[in-house]
Amino acid sequence: MERVDGRKLSIAALNERRRRAVKMRLSGATIQQTVSQCELGRVTVIHAMQAYERGGWKAVEVARPGRRLGSGRTLTPEMEKQVQWLIRDRTPDQLKMQHCFLHQHVRYAA
Repeated sequence: MERVDGRKLSIAALNERRRRAVKMRLSGATIQQTVSQCELGRVTVIHAMQAYERGGWKAVEVARPGRRLGSGRTLTPEMEKQVQWLIRDRTPDQLKMQHCFLHQHVRYAA
C-alpha cells in the first residue's frame, strides 16, 4: 500500500485520521496496528494520543499551519495598492530603480 504524505492532506482529513487513531488506541490496538490502519506516522499517533489525554477530543484536532493571512505585514492595504499600481504602470527607470536594470550587469557581444 502506498503511503500518503500527511503534509499534503487537508486539515479535515488529517484531523479525521488523528481521531480514528485515538479511537483505535483507546480500544486496545497497538501503535503499529494504528499506524498501518490510519496511515499516520508513529510519532503522529503518539502525539494525538497525548493531546487526547491532556485535553480530550478537542485537543486532538490540529489547526492550519503557518501564520494567519495578513499578519506580519508592514504596509497597509492602501500602501500595497499604491506599490502594485506603480509596478504595473511604470518601468524601473521611471522609478529610478537602478538595481533593477539587467543591462548594467550584462556585456553585449559586438
